Amino acid sequence: MLLASCGRQANRVIHQAELLMQEQPDSALHLLQAVDRHSLSGRRLARYALIYSIAQDKSGIDVANDSLLRIAYNYYSRHSEDSLYARSQYYMGRYYMMVDSTKQSEDCFRTAARYAEERGEYYTLYLALNRLAAQVRYSDAACALKYSQKALQVYSEHCPRNITNKILLLVNIGDAFILSNKEDSALYYMDIALEEATTVGDSNMVGGVLQEKSLVYTKLKDYPQALSLAKAAWEKSLVKDVNLASRLADCYADADSARQARELYSAIIRTGNYKHQYLAYKNLAILAAKDNDASLSLAYSDSSYECMEAIYTQALKVKSEYYQDLIRLEKENRQKETEILHKRIYILCCLMLLIIVVMTGVYIYNNVRNRAKRKSAVERERHLLHEQFARKELKYKNAQLALMRKMVMEKYDFYQRIEEQAGSGKHITLAPKDWKEISDFLNVTSDGFPQRLKDAYPKLRDKDYQFCMLVRLGFSNKSLANIYSIAETSMKQKLVSYKKLLDIPDKTASFKQFIANF
Repeated sequence: MLLASCGRQANRVIHQAELLMQEQPDSALHLLQAVDRHSLSGRRLARYALIYSIAQDKSGIDVANDSLLRIAYNYYSRHSEDSLYARSQYYMGRYYMMVDSTKQSEDCFRTAARYAEERGEYYTLYLALNRLAAQVRYSDAACALKYSQKALQVYSEHCPRNITNKILLLVNIGDAFILSNKEDSALYYMDIALEEATTVGDSNMVGGVLQEKSLVYTKLKDYPQALSLAKAAWEKSLVKDVNLASRLADCYADADSARQARELYSAIIRTGNYKHQYLAYKNLAILAAKDNDASLSLAYSDSSYECMEAIYTQALKVKSEYYQDLIRLEKENRQKETEILHKRIYILCCLMLLIIVVMTGVYIYNNVRNRAKRKSAVERERHLLHEQFARKELKYKNAQLALMRKMVMEKYDFYQRIEEQAGSGKHITLAPKDWKEISDFLNVTSDGFPQRLKDAYPKLRDKDYQFCMLVRLGFSNKSLANIYSIAETSMKQKLVSYKKLLDIPDKTASFKQFIANF
């Protein structure tokens, strides 16, 4: 339960970071940093690794180490049906592009584009096509142009409108036309991009487009126009970055303004970026050679070579750190797999023990239950036999009592008189002393029948109680009819009416049976 709870919490954080990633990548990165990735595994770890890498990219952090991204890439390479497969390929291509692994990056971008197009993931398709165009720009300008144009089409038809992305796409198409030696088409797209950037009013964007447009005129060898555009780009841009300074310096050099070019190259050298320093020293060596200053040109060339060595040293250091991290990650993964295996074995042992305990409990419970059933059956049979015996004994006793009561009744005067006159058809009259004698007799022989009847039915009249006592004594309908001076059929109706009067619930029992068993 604890592991499941932690997993659900991690899923919620990852999902929240994914929602924030587009608009607030820094917040998404902060959320993901709070998750303990060592507690994740499988699909959850792969998803975390990919979203973390995307958040870093969108936050402007260049990741030169793919140890985390590689987890996502390896997982989704085995699960190409997953919706995140195309994006994992795209961002792995970004990493390969960063470390100058051209072949691997192109393969990743093509795979990402193919799967994204198949599944309708148009934003990923646009990104992959755009990066493919940039990657093959210098090796296959025609192919780069095709990728850029398709990226613009996909973006215009399917992606959320962002003017910055559109301008960059237009500039990329213009660059592809430059490399294809189609300067007129390049200028056409650059002018559209410049118009869009001017409409937005973004000075940095306008400066960037002007900088790219100056490349067209450099290709046309119109160096004054190229320099004019590079100056305009420098003036328009609020951020004076090294790329902008390098472009302006190159235009000064092409336009034979050596002093301004040297000043800018010297400023670039002071930035400390080995790549820009290498290009600056290289161009300074060319300018010195143009001035026939061989010693200065040689000095600049040596400095350029040192910068190139520094670049390679730095690249080797990054590669070394990468492989060290890869080994460390592989070691951690193996250790984690071992821990997971141990946990699985432990859980399996616990489950086996639990199954044994449950089975033992079920076996004991069934034994106890069966024993209880057998005991209950024996007790039930014994009780049934006892009841049968008791009923037989009671029947026998009742017969004895009935016989004894008949013998006793025969000794009473009222009984003899009723029996003598029953066959004559004459009216039988009972005196008050006869009713008292009957009541006393029933009190003794029927366990206080008259009083129990009065307690049960207090609303009955005296003549009703008397009638019930005669029925209790077991007189026939004919005798009762003689006593009450009515026909025998009328006596049957009288018995039915008394059954309703006493509200006897049993429909199958007669009034005589009810009184006899009362």
